[in-house]
Amino acid sequence: MYSGSYDMPKCNSCGRDVHPGEMSESFSCPKCKNARIWRCEGCKGRSKEYKCSACGYKGK
Repeated sequence: MYSGSYDMPKCNSCGRDVHPGEMSESFSCPKCKNARIWRCEGCKGRSKEYKCSACGYKGK
């Protein structure tokens, strides 16, 4: 059994935790390729804008 801790990824659009099993998406920043972009199910479905934490790139 795993007894360590795990930090949930945060949605880059709204900031809430992205939970396992959720219909979320994760991809590398299209501009810098260095950061991981996470979008929760709600923000993904509404095509809300996200911002890369590394380079500041904004996308939908």
